[in-house]
Amino acid sequence: MRITGGIFKGRKVNPVKNPAIRPSKSMVREALFSILGPGHCSGKIIADLFSGSGIMALEALSRSAQAAYCVDSDIKSCNLIKANFNLLDLPCVDNIFHMSVSQALSQFSSSGIRFDIVFLDPPYAFPELGVNAIDMACTSNILAFDAVAVLEHRHNVTLPECREMSISKQKKYGHSMLTFYNL
Repeated sequence: MRITGGIFKGRKVNPVKNPAIRPSKSMVREALFSILGPGHCSGKIIADLFSGSGIMALEALSRSAQAAYCVDSDIKSCNLIKANFNLLDLPCVDNIFHMSVSQALSQFSSSGIRFDIVFLDPPYAFPELGVNAIDMACTSNILAFDAVAVLEHRHNVTLPECREMSISKQKKYGHSMLTFYNL
């Protein structure tokens, strides 16, 4: 797996070895950052929820994000994320959270962290986890004024309504769909 853009473009990172975890394809990652636009990550605080390998956080950091926080409930995924940060010589001591998304959002709220961009890639069988996480992020008051949330999910599912954010666009890539939410 390779970083698709920014200062680490072309650098290899370790993929998830668990067949139950599906990492975002490079075509989807590249398209996502193209849609966000050049410089959109610059200086921003990023949350990568249901992080897996941490690839979305690494892509954002490669594109000059100020900081990226990864959350995953699987300890093997968290260890992989740490290894991938280390491959790129990026500090990660306080940025990887081995806990549920709801626990992490609560911790971010009590710490006063506000996110500009939130990436969500829950298991394809449970896209509602992503929408629920967006709603929790809104009610936890952890989103910056002009925050965007990007949910990756299977293209043929109907997402439940998000109470706090509205869909601004959707793009299909093979079996994957990117849904962009804005406040």
